[in-house]
Amino acid sequence: MTKIFVAGATGYIGTNVVKSALEKNFDVVAATRNEKTDFGLKDQNLTVIKISESDESWLANLHDIDVFISCLASRSGEPKDAHYVDFELNNLILEKAKAIKCSQFILLSAICVQKPKLAFQFEKLAFEEALRNSGLNFSIIRPTAYFKSLSGQIENIKQGKPYIYFGDGKITQCNPISEKDLSLFILSCIRDKNKWKKILPIGGPNQSLTPKNVGEMLFEIFEMTPKYRSFPTKLLDVIGLFFLIGSPFSNWAKNKFELIKIAKYYATESMLVWDEDKMCYDPFKTPSTGKDTLEQYFYAIKKQKVELNIDRDSKLY
Repeated sequence: MTKIFVAGATGYIGTNVVKSALEKNFDVVAATRNEKTDFGLKDQNLTVIKISESDESWLANLHDIDVFISCLASRSGEPKDAHYVDFELNNLILEKAKAIKCSQFILLSAICVQKPKLAFQFEKLAFEEALRNSGLNFSIIRPTAYFKSLSGQIENIKQGKPYIYFGDGKITQCNPISEKDLSLFILSCIRDKNKWKKILPIGGPNQSLTPKNVGEMLFEIFEMTPKYRSFPTKLLDVIGLFFLIGSPFSNWAKNKFELIKIAKYYATESMLVWDEDKMCYDPFKTPSTGKDTLEQYFYAIKKQKVELNIDRDSKLY
């Protein structure tokens, strides 16, 4: 039986990787900061270990691991947090993988690192480089937007409030992927040799959408009268300038400036494959997988078949 270690196992994708791996009869070791976490699962193939930020003794519990999977990601995107999580913690796990002579390391990265401008993107790229040079068999997965990243305005829509977007609502596009489809794609890298030693951008099943498309879909599904409110992207520049002025004197202002930069990035950059030759994002070059669509997900929320999962913790979307 293949034994896998999942870092970031309590996160949005990590939780689903653990569940999908158990369903596929993998032997799973899941890392969590909360020793009471059981993932709601009672499975003899699941081992939960508590990790600590204050010491590295928990690493001694990692042995006989066949595949390391990292779903770690900074929640805030702030420089200090991004360096610790996206680079240092990942690198710590990579060194352990090398020490026990594990042959395979699968990394959940992000498609936005194609055009890096933000602190967390540079930290992700730094670790991607370390992984590529590690000598281990690697797969670097760069997903497009998650379903929960596009669900934040559902409650407002249901209350009759307008759907908010920047510009004309068509500045950006994304091809969102469900947590289940992404988890299955991650696990497929274990045995699919065509996915080894590669960077793998991945989206859902051919559904490139603009923010305006998402808004139209929500109004139709929840049977509400369409209302929209647009803001110019330059508004973010004005707000950012305020925090930039204060950033040399205040870490709070410095972090807020980084968050405004993150907001501006996602308001102006598509989450698709970047075509260097054409100098544009190309939905047709963005690989697809799975069968879950955003429309199906929204309908399932409406019918209360799935719980609305809003990205409240992360400030990256």
